[in-house]
Amino acid sequence: MIQELPQSFEGTGEVNGDSFKQILKTDTHYIFERVYEEIRHFEVFERKHSPICLNFAKREYSEVDFKEIYPKSKDFGIWAWCCNDLDRAKYKMAVSDLRIVDNKK
Repeated sequence: MIQELPQSFEGTGEVNGDSFKQILKTDTHYIFERVYEEIRHFEVFERKHSPICLNFAKREYSEVDFKEIYPKSKDFGIWAWCCNDLDRAKYKMAVSDLRIVDNKK
């Protein structure tokens, strides 16, 4: 089972104070609107998942249950991108989708 990202959430840590709202979801990507102090942009990223941690102290992870992950700042420019408007985010998603399809050939 894969636990999907929530429709909306408030940021913590390095994005504390930011609001995130899911705008678009495909089989391969997400687009989230990110708002901080009335500044709005869109984050488009590939859907990725990691195993759910069962016991943090013992570093035990599930072999069957996973959760989707939101990109960290180090992931932007690799499998996640920030765009000023929704049309640009959709374009970036389409280009990234083509790259994913090409890599599967």
